[in-house]
Amino acid sequence: MMSKLKLYWVCQGIGWLTYVIIMWVLNQLEGRAVDFYLVTYSVMSFVLGILVSHTYRVLILQLNWLKFKIVDLIPRVVLTSILCGMSFFFLHTFFFEIIIVRQQVIINTLEILQNTLSLSVIFILWSLLYFLFHFIQNYRKEEIKNLQWQALSTEVELNKLKSQLNPHFIFNSMNSIRALVDENPEKSKDSITQLSNILRSSLLMGRHKVIPLKQELQLLNDYLSLEQTRFEERLQVSYDIDENTKDYKVPPMLLQTLVENGIKHGISRLAKGGTITIRAKQKGDNLKVSIENTGNFREETDREPGFGLLNSRQRLFLLYGEKGELTIKNSEVGTVIAVVTIPDKIKEIKVLKSNIDDKNEEL
Repeated sequence: MMSKLKLYWVCQGIGWLTYVIIMWVLNQLEGRAVDFYLVTYSVMSFVLGILVSHTYRVLILQLNWLKFKIVDLIPRVVLTSILCGMSFFFLHTFFFEIIIVRQQVIINTLEILQNTLSLSVIFILWSLLYFLFHFIQNYRKEEIKNLQWQALSTEVELNKLKSQLNPHFIFNSMNSIRALVDENPEKSKDSITQLSNILRSSLLMGRHKVIPLKQELQLLNDYLSLEQTRFEERLQVSYDIDENTKDYKVPPMLLQTLVENGIKHGISRLAKGGTITIRAKQKGDNLKVSIENTGNFREETDREPGFGLLNSRQRLFLLYGEKGELTIKNSEVGTVIAVVTIPDKIKEIKVLKSNIDDKNEEL
């Protein structure tokens, strides 16, 4: 990719060469023959154009005009363009007429004014292109910063939500395992392994935005096994998982959070307990996961920070935008059904990176 400094010199050459060609064509239309005078005049115009405009650029950078507002910039550009036009005219006259052609120069105020104004227009056009390029560059840089901040903000928010997902049931599980140590040592060992799996997944979840559904189901199975140890016959578990859905990507521990909600706000409050059923099926390109538990849903009971429906919906929105959905409702048979819709592809936020060194590559 061409550097900004190299691009500047290429544009300088092309721009002033175009000016010289236009002047050449106009002279030809007037019937002027191609001679030493015309060639020298054209070369001198090209060299002086680059010299004066480059000096103008140095002035812009030294006075830091690129950071000025347009209102403050306009009078400076107009005045400087007039000075550049005047400098171009007098330098051209001095070097060409006096030194090269060696002829007497007749001072004509009207001619000076006309040439200065016409050349000023050229330098105003040069200024317009130069500042327009920088304004576009600065706009792109601001867009890059906005995208970076947006991505960073999203990542921080997502990690914040993830950090709130540590299981609340740890102490209850530890108490259950403690009771099993003497009563059923083998089962207590299995329970410790299951609890370790859950804790490890909780600690590692910050490294992955999504994981395969089959991995989430393994975590869910460990969690429900521990809860069955705690609730015994009061908790029944049922699975209905379509094999085609196991490779779908889901947010880690999202389903575990919803299952825990169902147990905490539903089954645990019933003397006889109840059943929790996890279903997963493919609907079009989307994954539909439903978690049905015995109980009754009341919105106000699900407002605890960290494990509420609001938390889960925020995670889905951060990852999938409006394509990710979570709905929950009471069924007609005395159960609560939470349905999660996950699109086939995660919404990616691409962070553009800029490797431009402003000091070395400044135009």
